[in-house]
Amino acid sequence: MEIDLNEIIISGTINNVTDNNNDYIKFGLTTLKYDKRKVYASFNINRNLYEIYKDFFVKGTKVFIKGYLNSYITDNKIQSFVTVTDISDIQNEIISGKKGPHIRYDPDGVEVWDGKRCESNILEEDDPEYLKMVEMLKEFE
Repeated sequence: MEIDLNEIIISGTINNVTDNNNDYIKFGLTTLKYDKRKVYASFNINRNLYEIYKDFFVKGTKVFIKGYLNSYITDNKIQSFVTVTDISDIQNEIISGKKGPHIRYDPDGVEVWDGKRCESNILEEDDPEYLKMVEMLKEFE
């Protein structure tokens, strides 16, 4: 495994999530230092990545994060945050990489596969796709 020295891997508990309707969602993480004192860190996650893993973004959820340090200056103050490149609730997935897609369910019960809703489409009997399926299934009658 190649190590990127600019990469940060950290774990902690989600303490807030803020959607400013920009390209990135901001969230906070509470983690512990070696002496058991709490540390609060700020993160940005791209909206597309957030949509895939949005079920992790509930206050109190323990997560593992991979990202890189980023900052900007405003009013002569340095603002630092981590830009997230990967998130999981399983430590080994962050260290070794994910083995499969992320599957969850939206509140309305529709399955979501890596951020894409898997909704069924009901076909009419005269739809060409419906007729094609009927033809393919005839041999199993």
